Amino acid sequence: MSTTITHAGGVITASLEEWRVLSEARSIVHTILGRVDPDITLRPTSPRRGAFTLAFETGAAAQSARLALAVPQVLTLSNSGVAEVSMQFVIAGGDLGDALSRSGVWTLEVPFQEVSV
Repeated sequence: MSTTITHAGGVITASLEEWRVLSEARSIVHTILGRVDPDITLRPTSPRRGAFTLAFETGAAAQSARLALAVPQVLTLSNSGVAEVSMQFVIAGGDLGDALSRSGVWTLEVPFQEVSV
């Protein structure tokens, strides 16, 4: 299951290890004094936001990806096995961080905000 991220300078290829996503509920409930039932303003949820973790075979590949993702830009994510994760996004809402596991796998945690352009 290969994940690719297209950016201004090229393409990052990695394995998608973890995917966490939230969408803000934007509807508003207005409590009205003296009434049992509130007024409600219905609004759509926000675009997806959260974080995903990519795995790389080498530290050089992880560092190259980290440098590319650190450049402010709109990125495109696609996955050969999980179409639901495909999106355009920006790095936002957290820290871009990498780690080396005991098994020698380099990972990169990517905080994101989905965007439409």
